[in-house]
Amino acid sequence: MAIAERGIGDALTLLPSLRALRAARPELRIELLTPGLYPLADNLRDTATVLDHRPLDRLGDEERLAWLRARNAAWVWNTEGERGPWTAALRRSDHPSWVNAPSQRQWGSRNVLRVRFAQLRELFPGLTAPGHVGIPLLPAQEAARRAFRAGFPRDSLLVAIQPGAGDPKRSWSAEKFRALAGAMAERPQVTVLFFLSDTEALFRAPGFLPDRINMRCVSARLEDVVPKLAACDLCIGNDSGFYHLAFALGLRVVGIHRSLRGAQRWSYRSPRSRVVISWMPRQLEQDWARWVSVPRVLRAARRLAPEL
Repeated sequence: MAIAERGIGDALTLLPSLRALRAARPELRIELLTPGLYPLADNLRDTATVLDHRPLDRLGDEERLAWLRARNAAWVWNTEGERGPWTAALRRSDHPSWVNAPSQRQWGSRNVLRVRFAQLRELFPGLTAPGHVGIPLLPAQEAARRAFRAGFPRDSLLVAIQPGAGDPKRSWSAEKFRALAGAMAERPQVTVLFFLSDTEALFRAPGFLPDRINMRCVSARLEDVVPKLAACDLCIGNDSGFYHLAFALGLRVVGIHRSLRGAQRWSYRSPRSRVVISWMPRQLEQDWARWVSVPRVLRAARRLAPEL
């Protein structure tokens, strides 16, 4: 049983380690509790069975432990963090193979993929190397991806922007995202798609974004967003679950990070990934976004997509 209840990014970064476990121990039943990825349960069947988390939301510590025992969980790997309900429950258990993963304060500068794999190897020492980062599309999603892409000129470059983050302190400013999108949309062969959740209402306000035919907004459920995002060529966003989702779908990604430590931990070491880091003095950390300019982000994007 793997538990990743904090968000989409946390769950996606578990998949390479779980794939390694699947390859090494095919006889095991691997189950995953991840509210963020529950709508994509069918996409993850090759790795784990994603369980419905909703009946468990209001359980107390002892009820959670009883539920784990009822599922015959020989190993429990909880990565939700120090304040999560599963963390509190597992602290009450003396089962040697039911563990809470170390908090980020113990990671140092290590990347999340290395940290997660090292954690799982403590339970399964025979693992040799993590699997790949990625989410396969289902046939219906692939058909939807092709249909969405067909709505744009064949030689167009689709750039996805998601300006939010689960933690608002990790968000670059809305005005800078608007300026970045406007600069890229100056080229008619570039189409900028803003993927917006309910918390980014400012971008839908009349007049906030330029009224251009090659700039659009997309709002949909996660299962409907996936084929549209997969149709894009490049994604630019904050250190967020959407950034991890874009990388998992095979896009080139530019991540905007508020600190070097954050980038070391949560970015991807890949030819299709670039990071922009705020080099602010520590005393100005609360105002980190002012130290990341639009030209710097645009330059990082051009390294991945010279057409920009």
